[in-house]
Amino acid sequence: MSEAAQEVEYDLTIDDQNFRTYDPVITGRDILAIASRSPASGYTVVSIIDRGTQSIGLDEQVDLRETASQRFRLFEGDRLFRAMLNEREIVWGEGQISALELRLIGDIPDDEDLYFDSKSDRVIEDDEILSLKPKNVERFRSGDPKDQTVDVVLNGEVITVEKGRLSFSDLAKLAFPKLFGGALICFTVSFSRGPKRRREGVLLEGGKVRVVEGMVFNVSATDKS
Repeated sequence: MSEAAQEVEYDLTIDDQNFRTYDPVITGRDILAIASRSPASGYTVVSIIDRGTQSIGLDEQVDLRETASQRFRLFEGDRLFRAMLNEREIVWGEGQISALELRLIGDIPDDEDLYFDSKSDRVIEDDEILSLKPKNVERFRSGDPKDQTVDVVLNGEVITVEKGRLSFSDLAKLAFPKLFGGALICFTVSFSRGPKRRREGVLLEGGKVRVVEGMVFNVSATDKS
């Protein structure tokens, strides 16, 4: 391998941690070694790709040059559970999976709901943990929300907003419509009771956050002059 080739690094994410490697083609065994998991025979490697997942054998090769970054999940043991999400197969190494994980795998837009496709289209709440059966295949799908809006609390007042994301500017304008746009006005935005992955925090200028029912926002305005 030439020196120029050795300088190329490839990104991969394993269990939400970011890693880099100089090897463009790696195996399931390599992925476990990168994540410092051993013995390799005690784990199952799952690749998240094309809005679904697939298991990767210990000696099966993965070409990291095919996408800018690839994501993997590691599970102890060799038992696999299966489901369908929007007609794409989900292979998982645990008997349960969170609604949040399904959203990440399927790249589900924030303004869409998740549904049980086999339970009269029941809406799956954001904080639900879903059971996967070893024999039957559970089916999930995403689609337009039954409720197009949610109620949130903005500076102590309940308001109704559309499902999806609100930006820093959206919230500043909603809270202070007369002050928004002023060159000498500085806004601060914080929130609580947010989506499970981000329950609370501070929203920076240019940032966005997914809104859920009952979310609380506090927006303040300061005169910079």
